[in-house]
Amino acid sequence: ITLKRFGANTKNTIDDVKSRLVIVQKALPKGVTIQPFYDQSDLINKAVWTVEKALLEAFALIIIILFLFLMNVRAATLVLLSVPISILAALGVMQHYGISANLMSLGGLAIAIGMMVDGAVVMMENIFKHLSHPDRRHEAGHDFDVEQDTNVGLRIQEAAREVAKPIFFAVTIIMVVFAPLFSLEGVEGKLFQPMAISIMIAMAVSLLVALIVVPALASFFFQKGFKSRTSPI
Repeated sequence: ITLKRFGANTKNTIDDVKSRLVIVQKALPKGVTIQPFYDQSDLINKAVWTVEKALLEAFALIIIILFLFLMNVRAATLVLLSVPISILAALGVMQHYGISANLMSLGGLAIAIGMMVDGAVVMMENIFKHLSHPDRRHEAGHDFDVEQDTNVGLRIQEAAREVAKPIFFAVTIIMVVFAPLFSLEGVEGKLFQPMAISIMIAMAVSLLVALIVVPALASFFFQKGFKSRTSPI
């Protein structure tokens, strides 16, 4: 078996060894067999499943918390969109550049899953604030009814502009924190760089979702207004 570079995919290497063992076994004398003493692929499969389970549990908790505090199905759905879009984009970029979805890269996504919704939550909360309170036109004496307001698009645009810069810098700071991991070399670099890559890609996509996708879909979802409710929690 020829390893093309240092730090090959362990699972693929083990699978290759198993396939070659079948050939080697045929060449051995009668009565002589090769029995694996330690198979690391079992450990890898269990470790990856543990991280995948953590991702699913975190996603479920985010859903529950968003619905409890936002008290609006459409708003919570818009915020949740940032999670699958960010994860799929990160995995897509990793696939394109040949970075395996290993324990560290999936662990990075598990770490970042809570941060992915930060920008979308801030954006959605400010949109809520603008749509649920009267603007200057209504303060001047016109009646205000959040469910009949026809100026939804402009108010969402104003709300997005207010928090766009803070969201950008907040997410950028998180990405910068993980940047020094790219300076690691050797085994340390092979271990931690996939985690840094998955986190930074996911956060970059979540930023685009918060600044572009959430306001755009909000102007469509709340075109006819919404019923503002305060969470008892």
